[in-house]
Amino acid sequence: MSQTPQNSFLIGLFMVSTTVIFWGILPIALIFALTLQDGVTITWFRFLVAAIVCAGIQGARGKLREFHSLNKREWGALSLAAIFLIGDYVLYIYGLTFIDASAMQVFSQTMPLFMALAGVIFFAEKLTKLQGLCFVGLFTGLVLFFNASISEFELGETKFLIGAAIAVFATFIWTIYAVLQKKLAGRLSSANTLLFIYVVAIFCLLPAADLTSFTGLNSANWAILAFCAANTLIAYTAFSESLKYWPTTHIGSVVAATPLMTIFAAYIGHQMWPDTILFTSVNTLGWFGVALTLVSMIVFNLRPNKKPA
Repeated sequence: MSQTPQNSFLIGLFMVSTTVIFWGILPIALIFALTLQDGVTITWFRFLVAAIVCAGIQGARGKLREFHSLNKREWGALSLAAIFLIGDYVLYIYGLTFIDASAMQVFSQTMPLFMALAGVIFFAEKLTKLQGLCFVGLFTGLVLFFNASISEFELGETKFLIGAAIAVFATFIWTIYAVLQKKLAGRLSSANTLLFIYVVAIFCLLPAADLTSFTGLNSANWAILAFCAANTLIAYTAFSESLKYWPTTHIGSVVAATPLMTIFAAYIGHQMWPDTILFTSVNTLGWFGVALTLVSMIVFNLRPNKKPA
């Protein structure tokens, strides 16, 4: 049965909301995981588990034959998508050697702008004047939300400028990955696209992964790593599926709420593990930013396109 515009909107909303939830809680899980292993090894393990699970499911469904129908141009686009997504992961980890996680998160919020530009340039998506104002409100709200962190940044330091540039560039190449993923949607299922990326990532990150760090892990340690791996599989599958039902600009506006989910998860985590999960309270201006961001996001998506992207 064909999807109606209303059904497409609801499915897209569910998928992108799932992405936001899982991306939002991931940093909390990584706090525990990073006490066990380095970031590259954790990322390698996440891709390994995702690849095994995804290959098993796609093989059982007989969907792997989709790869045979791709032409050289599509294989090239698929390879570039893998390179850009892996590059985003590596650059994020590298950027943390120059600036702290809060600063990385601030500059990563250029993503909605890049997503909106990509939607307009590559998919001929249109923005109304109201949606344009919502984007202004969205960015203003995020700046207000991070106002306490921004006031602590030392803008004159070379390391800070390098870190900021890395964060913005990582976000930019992630957007290119998303564009390529959306363009391949008509030829290759999202699961197979991600499977290919997972496999490429396994081999690319293997030389830098510390496999000896897996020895001596107890059941609780393995549970933490398993959750991080499951998070990768669920979040990126949901994101890839959302590209089928929503315009890129709409997806970007909702994903921008990920930091708000993270701060909520950090608050809950701090109540449960106060010695491990730190929670920096949000000031009044920050909460006003939260409200402005949410209102802007909701208004932006009040009138979905009649046809799914």
